[in-house]
Amino acid sequence: MSKFRKSLRAVLWAAIGLGGRRADAEQRVDSGSLALILVLALTLVLTLIGGLIGLAHLAAG
Repeated sequence: MSKFRKSLRAVLWAAIGLGGRRADAEQRVDSGSLALILVLALTLVLTLIGGLIGLAHLAAG
C-alpha cells in the first residue's frame, strides 16, 4: 500500500474514532509521513466545515 493510502487510512480511522488496539493505531501513524497526515487531516477538517457551511446556506434559503 502506498504512503498516501496508509496516511489517508490513519486519518480516516482517527476521524471516526475507530481503530482497534492502541498498538495498531501507533503502527498506522508510524507507517505514514507526518507531514502527509497533517495535510490530509487539515483537508478533511476544511472539507467538513465547508460542507456544513454550504448545508446551512442551503437550508437558510
